[in-house]
Amino acid sequence: MQEKNSQNANDVINRLKFLLKLKTDIQLSEFLNIKPNTISTWKKRNSLDYETIISICDLYELDLNEVFLNKKTFADAAGSTPLITKEVQFQYAAGAGRPALLENVPKYSFPFIDAANSMAFQVVSNNMFPLIDENSFVLCSASTISDVKQNKVAVVVAKSKGIFLNRVTSEGFKNGQLHLLNENDFYNDIVLDESEIDEVWLVKGVLSYVVNTESKFTFINDSLKKIDSFIKKNEITDKR
Repeated sequence: MQEKNSQNANDVINRLKFLLKLKTDIQLSEFLNIKPNTISTWKKRNSLDYETIISICDLYELDLNEVFLNKKTFADAAGSTPLITKEVQFQYAAGAGRPALLENVPKYSFPFIDAANSMAFQVVSNNMFPLIDENSFVLCSASTISDVKQNKVAVVVAKSKGIFLNRVTSEGFKNGQLHLLNENDFYNDIVLDESEIDEVWLVKGVLSYVVNTESKFTFINDSLKKIDSFIKKNEITDKR
């Protein structure tokens, strides 16, 4: 519902674009799923569709005080998320020189992600197809073996074996072993001993690499919902 705004609509729109890391009104209109001329109308009439803006703030955990009043009520997450491309994954998994490697890999600032506890790994095979496409990136948050639950999608770093992107089986972590499966039946399921596991990352979203765009990376907004939906559909049939 569009309402008369006691604030400056143009300022609110600019702050919203800044927080969503968008540059143009057209990009914002696409993000809000509205017609491009709608934002122009908001500016001319100094009015806003509060329902639409609040819903997008809720989805991306934006601070309403910052959007509407330009007052922050929490500390911003500093830094950018490292992108672990397929070319450096063997070196990353080996562990030696990992801090130096992280200093030199590409980084990207994603909206509303705590960069200090995040990592983006490039998908090097189609073992998780059709859930996750090869060459895309999975955006992850740091976790532990004990936090990895049944049917969650995770990235597991094993020094002696490499980096694995898999779904946790119904057995999960049992008797000192983590049981993982692939969505693509062409690949064999995996069992890793606790002693082999160096890091565990929970997948929070999927990043699709888009060539010839301003940002080069497009955050798939509902990727986690798609993953959870896919998992729920397959929970009943998963007997492994």
